[in-house]
Amino acid sequence: MLSLCMIVKNEEDNLERCLKSVYDVVDEIIIVDTGSTDKTVEIAKKFGATVFYYKWNNDFSAARNFSLDKAKGDWILLMDADDELDEDGKKMINVLLKDDKIDAYLFETISYVGDEEGSDALSNLNVRIIKNKAEYRFIGSIHEQILISILNHGGNVAEVPIKVYHYGYLHKNIKEKDKRNRNMSILKKELKRDPDNPFHNFNIGAEYMALGDYERAYNYFKKSFDFSKNIKTGYTTKLIIRMIICLNQLNKLDEAFSLCNESIEKYPNVTDVVFLKGMLYHRIGHYQEAINCFKRCIEIGEPSLIDRFIVGVGGFKAYLAMGEVFMDAKNFDDAIECFLNSFRLNPTNKAILYKLSNAYFSRYDEKTAIEKIVSHFDLSPEAYTIISDIFFLNGKYQQSLKFIDMALNSLKNNITYYVKGRTLMYLHRYDEAAECFEMVDGGEYTLDSHINDIICRLLIGKSIKNQMLLLKKRFIEAYKVFFKLDLLLKKDVILPIGVEDTGTYTNVIFIVLDKLFEIQEFDLFEKSLNMLNMVNEKDVLLRLGKLYYRHGAYKLAEEELTRSMKLFDIIDEEGMIILSSLCGQKEDKIS
Repeated sequence: MLSLCMIVKNEEDNLERCLKSVYDVVDEIIIVDTGSTDKTVEIAKKFGATVFYYKWNNDFSAARNFSLDKAKGDWILLMDADDELDEDGKKMINVLLKDDKIDAYLFETISYVGDEEGSDALSNLNVRIIKNKAEYRFIGSIHEQILISILNHGGNVAEVPIKVYHYGYLHKNIKEKDKRNRNMSILKKELKRDPDNPFHNFNIGAEYMALGDYERAYNYFKKSFDFSKNIKTGYTTKLIIRMIICLNQLNKLDEAFSLCNESIEKYPNVTDVVFLKGMLYHRIGHYQEAINCFKRCIEIGEPSLIDRFIVGVGGFKAYLAMGEVFMDAKNFDDAIECFLNSFRLNPTNKAILYKLSNAYFSRYDEKTAIEKIVSHFDLSPEAYTIISDIFFLNGKYQQSLKFIDMALNSLKNNITYYVKGRTLMYLHRYDEAAECFEMVDGGEYTLDSHINDIICRLLIGKSIKNQMLLLKKRFIEAYKVFFKLDLLLKKDVILPIGVEDTGTYTNVIFIVLDKLFEIQEFDLFEKSLNMLNMVNEKDVLLRLGKLYYRHGAYKLAEEELTRSMKLFDIIDEEGMIILSSLCGQKEDKIS
């Protein structure tokens, strides 16, 4: 008998997917709810779960062990609500339960990261099935572990090639559940009790890394590394990989290369490290060395499950990265070959098709490029939508419009209306564009649709009253920016935002400026520039210089970047690279 044990809280968006994936392989479902206020419990009961309630006390192990206490099965399957068991893996589970010599099974967890599943993912080994023994219990308030207690009691553990897909690290899920703040609070308490614990230092470093604080992240990783450098743990190579990534982000490239070389010597078959070394070579323009590293990744293949972290470095990701190097080297034929190899290995990854499409447009005439791009798709409305987006991003707006209209013949949703509205906007058909943006109601494109709708209406002199009311309800920062802009346009009045931290407002202003410059509405762009006087961010000239550079206005870019240095002493690595390239262009002209 196999019992499923889970702890949950407010998982109505995830729980059904998880339970559907395991319903036909478990004999009992134990759900421990720690305080849900949504439909989580209702969904659990729909699947016949026995639901228990546990008062949350910031201790994941205590809650999980409570769930284990309730299980009646001989074996226990451990899952989170935002997990999904791979369909192929289910077929193996009954066989595993017949092996009495094994006490626990490790599955590979594929954690999707970024904006959507399928593009980027990380790999970890996790205990997923255990024998139901009272001595097998979790320890640790957060990032709880059960493997230690199993091994301490002489249990035998086996790795099996079964995958579990984890959706909890997608941006939308982390933001909605405020996971970072919750995790950080618990980890800080753990570190206060045990400051030299390598695992706690590793985990808090991972949280800071996810927040983009690479300096703090690296310091915690270094502590963890120093405390455990002579011991190979289950997270040793993942720690090294994260350290290299942080050093790269901190522009400490010599240290990053040094750590890569040391690690490759010690762990020659950890493909991730060779991959990161290739990325470093690409960054500094050493194209051949980068290509050699990516070829080596393909030779090694994927590392062992215990060392695997960045999914695909021994296959599709290595080809993809090599293709990007060839693109920078203007070797479009080899780039296309690499992107095609990458796509063959991962045909569901849309990001590869976008790279491949760029290569086609760089290599072939427009007609041939379009034919080749379309050949990779079926004739579904979803495919037409992606094709439209690809053409839009390559500035082929008429082709983009053609395919989104084909999609809309049978698929009318927020995405298709948004894509059509955006395309019409870039074709300067503002009235029609505004109508499309008004059809977008909810989802990830809501804010951008509201902003685009208002911009279109301002450009054709239409009222924005209703759009402003919607914006005020949902996105107060954007509302305030457009309120000030409307006042500026009508009465030529510039008023400060009126808050101390204007960073969010500055981001909205630059979104507006970027759109106006890209659609070449320079009159409104010039007037909107005055909004930068409403905020108190010192990097506005730096950001403005980068905006000009992205759009090919190199003289304006140089002027603003230079002003940023002279007036505010603000410049970063990207700004310096831009200035250097602009100076190089001048020297070429002189010579």
